[in-house]
Amino acid sequence: MPVARDENGMTPPESGTLDQRQRRTRAALHAALERIIERLPYAQITISHLAEEAGIGRPTFYRHYPTVDALLIDRVAKDHTEQRQLAKRLADAGGDVTAALVTVTQFALERISARPKLYRALFDGSAGTNAVTLFREQLTDLLSHLPFPPNDLRNDNLDLSVGMMSGAVSGFLLVWMETGFKPPAGDAARLLVRMLNLGRVETAR
Repeated sequence: MPVARDENGMTPPESGTLDQRQRRTRAALHAALERIIERLPYAQITISHLAEEAGIGRPTFYRHYPTVDALLIDRVAKDHTEQRQLAKRLADAGGDVTAALVTVTQFALERISARPKLYRALFDGSAGTNAVTLFREQLTDLLSHLPFPPNDLRNDNLDLSVGMMSGAVSGFLLVWMETGFKPPAGDAARLLVRMLNLGRVETAR
């Protein structure tokens, strides 16, 4: 799940810096977006819609997010935060890296399939955000917890490797959504990890 940024590339305040009232407001806005996107196309959702649905005023909305897009990306980032925490727990526990990558990937796919309209707005460009860029940030973060093996050739070209994988992930997910989330998340996660050759060593031939 991607890192939250608004249309100017800025990130909203970290959730850890928010007080309880601010957290409640953001949770209400996240929930409002989830409900409204089931009723309206993303492009038609306005700040007024969201404020009314969340039971707040427009000025309160603007104290948290500059745009609807920023709210969407922050909502998606919530899933990414939980994915990152899962990756860290699995990394700290040791064990098979490939199995851990499949578990983390399956977690992400299950979140996407649970909120398809939310993620479609991100993937199809409706939110004005480059999904490949966001996936690059996500993969870089994931690899900080579950890195390539030390002797893996991709470590010598990490930026290029992550860039290539980001484009592949974006395309994979878009087609997976268009085909009705088939195969199921668990099988799709294993397929994606295998296709990207994650958890295995790439050496010079």
